[in-house]
Amino acid sequence: MLKKLSIIVMVFTSVALFAAPKLKIATVDMEKIFENFYKKKLADATLKQQDEIYKAFVRKLLDSGNKLEEEYKILRDASQNIALSASEREKKRLEAQRKFRAMQQKKAEIEQYVMEKQRQFKKLEKKKRMEIIGEIMKEIKRRAALKGYTLVLDKTGKTLNAIPAVLYSSPSYDITDEVLKTLNRGQDNPDITKDVDSTIR
Repeated sequence: MLKKLSIIVMVFTSVALFAAPKLKIATVDMEKIFENFYKKKLADATLKQQDEIYKAFVRKLLDSGNKLEEEYKILRDASQNIALSASEREKKRLEAQRKFRAMQQKKAEIEQYVMEKQRQFKKLEKKKRMEIIGEIMKEIKRRAALKGYTLVLDKTGKTLNAIPAVLYSSPSYDITDEVLKTLNRGQDNPDITKDVDSTIR
């Protein structure tokens, strides 16, 4: 009986192995590819330049706000100066009120500008990141199809418990350097200035 059962199991196992497609696995270090892809470095440099432009513009806005505040303080102090006539003090008081409203309005404008530009900057950063990941994925899929890989795993991936998704893989399975070499072909000195977005200011 056991012998007969063993024969049946062997037959079904053989059929299953014969029917199943051949599994060919490759691994990649997505973190290494992402960080060393020339377009990632290009995006970093572009975003840094735009951040500097944005901060320089904010400094100008703050300077104008500080100027209004100084002018307000001068008018406020003058409105309390007993050396001036009552009519002059009243005139300075009214001017100080107008200057204070202008100062408050400028402050609100600066806060709104900063919030909007930060939102815009984060959106641009996310857009560039997704574009870069898309190009990397495209190259991995192309290479997988070319080499006949049925499964490509990211060996730097983590589970929800922060446990490595791939516990071990032979170095012979790794195609990271091949993918990176193709992605960076002919791009030793990319121009980092052509993608600067002048709207981030």
